Parts: sequence; structure tokens; C-alpha cells
Amino acid sequence: MYSFGVLLLEMLTGKRPTDEMFVDGLNLHNFTNSMFPDRIAEILDPQMVHEEYHRLCAETWMESYIIPLVALGLSCSMESQDRPGMQDVCAKFCAIKESFFESCV
Repeated sequence: MYSFGVLLLEMLTGKRPTDEMFVDGLNLHNFTNSMFPDRIAEILDPQMVHEEYHRLCAETWMESYIIPLVALGLSCSMESQDRPGMQDVCAKFCAIKESFFESCV
């Protein structure tokens, strides 16, 4: 589960866990968590921010899809053993996906 969470955060932020900015105890999880949820837009991978989404429905897009995905990545990449199980992660991921596809119809 930990690796899935790190991979999800890596895809959303465009930063690798081995990025040179991660020194002195700072890691991808802590960096993302420090910006969550209010400053997530600042750390998103620029490739993810499509101008048409940003102009038309940035707040809805952020609240409905990005913040839940980041929250899922953070919960999966916690250092403690309190990470969610695969069944819970799959259910949350599928709910986000279904919500996205329903909004596109």
C-alpha cells in the first residue's frame, strides 16, 4: 500500500521521492501533506493542469478529484501501519473515477 501511495503522490506532483529537494527529513509524503489541502494547486504537476479545466471548473475539479486523490495517496503512504487496506483503497479510487465519468457525460 505504501508504494501505491508514493506512486500516486509522484504522479500528482510530478516529483520523485528521490528529488534533491527532499533533505533533512523532508520527503514526498511530508511535502505534500504540508500543502494539503489548501495549497495543493501549487504543487501539482504542471502537466496535470489543463488550461480548459483550470478556466472552467478549477474549484470543482480540485475538490471533486484532485484533493480526494491526494488524500488517498497520503493515507496510503503514511509511515505508520495505519494505512488503509487494498479493498478500501480500491473502493475510494473507484468512487473518484465514477464521479469523474459521471460528470463528463
